[in-house]
Amino acid sequence: MQQVWSGSSLNKNKGLVDHLQSFGIIQSKKVAEVMETVDRGLFVPDGSPAYLDSPMQIGFKATISAPHMHATCLQLLEDNLQPGMHALDVGSGTGYLTACFALMVGSHGRTIGVEHIPELVSTSIKNIEKTAAAPLLKDGSLALHVGDDDRW
Repeated sequence: MQQVWSGSSLNKNKGLVDHLQSFGIIQSKKVAEVMETVDRGLFVPDGSPAYLDSPMQIGFKATISAPHMHATCLQLLEDNLQPGMHALDVGSGTGYLTACFALMVGSHGRTIGVEHIPELVSTSIKNIEKTAAAPLLKDGSLALHVGDDDRW
């Protein structure tokens, strides 16, 4: 899928969400609220154009997905990300989508992020600690783990 837009005029998370809504990618109020709450700028490397609709290198030969992919995922899974439900994010990278999942399922739910690169898990915890999902990390309803299984 190509970028939804490529202009660099966006410099705020709210503008990113507004664009995703105007293109019909975000259709629900809940997904818009969660993506406005979790600022993508906290999850990309310093100096990166955080609000550009493009995947970005995050180090270790890994990327953070383009915002339209995160929005699409949240829209598709919205019915399964209701308060009290459980969510698993395999390949959690910087923790952005994991934080969004956690806010959607809330403190009575459970969200687990699994990433095979230990440095990214450490970074994702630091990133999430700067967001509204931080209390969920603290109370244990959100957890991030290093994991890999080369037996498959």
